[in-house]
Amino acid sequence: MNWLKAYFSYVDDPTKTLQTVLEQRSFPRACGGYLAAALGWVLFFNIGDGLSVPAFLGKLFLVFAAEVTAGYFIAAVCGLFLDFSKVKSSPAELFSLVGSAGFINGLLIAFALLSAAWPSARLGLLAPLAILTVLGLKTGYLTRGLMRVYQIPAGKALGAWLFGLVPVAAAGLLGFIFLVWGTMLLF
Repeated sequence: MNWLKAYFSYVDDPTKTLQTVLEQRSFPRACGGYLAAALGWVLFFNIGDGLSVPAFLGKLFLVFAAEVTAGYFIAAVCGLFLDFSKVKSSPAELFSLVGSAGFINGLLIAFALLSAAWPSARLGLLAPLAILTVLGLKTGYLTRGLMRVYQIPAGKALGAWLFGLVPVAAAGLLGFIFLVWGTMLLF
C-alpha cells in the first residue's frame, strides 16, 4: 500500500487503513514520514533564508536523524506503557504510526510558503500558532490511531503518547542545556 492509496483509504475507513499500515510495519514507509516531518521543519524555519544546497541538505539530514531517533524512543516508551497496561502492542508498529504522523508537517510548509509570499501580512507572527496547531493535530492523529487499532480509551491512548514524549523532551532539554553550557565555556 503506497502513501497516496493509504491516505484515500484512510478517509474511507480509518481503522482498517491503520491496521494495514501497522501490520506491514514498513521501515522505508515510516522513514518516508520522518523525512516529510524533517522537510516540514527545515522549510518552516529556513524558508527565505537563502540557504545553499549543501547547507539545506545538511540541516535536512540532521533533523531527519533527530526525527527518527525521537520516533524510536517514543515508540519504545509508548510500547512499554501499553505493555504495562496489558495492551498487546509492538514498538515496530508504533514506530510506523509515529512515522505516518510526519506527513502532517506538510501544513508547516504551506504556512511558510504563504508567509514568504505575503511578507506585508506579517504572518510570521503566527508561527507559534502554526507549530502548536501541527503538534495538536499530530497528537490527535496518534491518539485516535491507538484508540482505533488497540481498542483502548482516549485517556489511556493520550497517556501512552505523553508517557513516550517525556523522555524525549527531557533528552532534548538536556542536550540544549549542554549545548549552551559548552558554548559558554568556549567563549
